[in-house]
Amino acid sequence: MASDDPGTVLLDVDGTLVDTVYLHVSAWAASFARVGLVVPSHVLHSAIGMGGDRLVAHVTNDATEDELGDTIREGHLDRFRGSLGDVRPTRGAEELIRELRQRGHQLAVASSADPDLTDDLLAIAGVDGLVSTVAHSGDVDASKPHPEVVETSADRAGGSPLLMLGDAPWDARAAADAGVPCVGVRTGGFGDPTLHEAGMVRVLEDPQEVLEQWPALEQQLTARLPHRAHGPGGR
Repeated sequence: MASDDPGTVLLDVDGTLVDTVYLHVSAWAASFARVGLVVPSHVLHSAIGMGGDRLVAHVTNDATEDELGDTIREGHLDRFRGSLGDVRPTRGAEELIRELRQRGHQLAVASSADPDLTDDLLAIAGVDGLVSTVAHSGDVDASKPHPEVVETSADRAGGSPLLMLGDAPWDARAAADAGVPCVGVRTGGFGDPTLHEAGMVRVLEDPQEVLEQWPALEQQLTARLPHRAHGPGGR
């Protein structure tokens, strides 16, 4: 990383900047139930954070995806949109983003959500005017845990990726495959062992704790990053 480049911070939104994970679980469960399928909540929770295009087959099978996937996704989105009034920012989300911007970091969103929903959630988090660029499901062919959305977000922001901030193992796997260290927050309800196993380099409570520990965290990550002239994977 060049000495005059403070580094780009890549951001997941769902579960990281806004407290949405269990609302998603409820919306998916209701949508599966509408087509006569019962998928346990713990199974659904384990899949939250991967793209919706992958989730149906992941928690059921390819035949269900082929026959009912689009219907289930539409039902989930309708149900989740109906709960947007209950969504709240995670603790410290806006404060963290403002501080990172003040420090000169580029802020780039890498989200599995669709464009309109991503915009709505950024607005709820109070950071929609603070991020430098946004990449979402509509910009890529493959969703998390594929690295494409992370790579796209980093490429659009320019500079050198410092880290990705996420709440789910799918964030960590996408970031790792893009060559970006991932810091995890517990706001998605995943345990530390799960997040560490997926590749998180640090796990903290929430964005507020990330903010409190930022100087030491930034120093740690800057020291471990290779000098890359062209972003993820040296491209």
